[in-house]
Amino acid sequence: MRTFIEYLLFRKFILPAIMQFMFWAGIDGTLYGTWWLYTHDNWTWIMSLVFGILVTRLIFEMLIIRYETFILLRDIRDKLNDGN
Repeated sequence: MRTFIEYLLFRKFILPAIMQFMFWAGIDGTLYGTWWLYTHDNWTWIMSLVFGILVTRLIFEMLIIRYETFILLRDIRDKLNDGN
């Protein structure tokens, strides 16, 4: 019950789990698009495979870095408040 209350009060976030799901959905979408291009004899499937996965990874790494920065700043704030 305590964990549920922490989610309701925004002390814990569900974003990490959602981001992992969205990352793998993005990879699946990239692979499906690559397969579709390959089956329709489009030569760009190679670029889609390489750059699609790379861009998906970079986008989610940037989101994770922002989230981790927020977590670290919150921890710093809490430690500074404990010292006063």
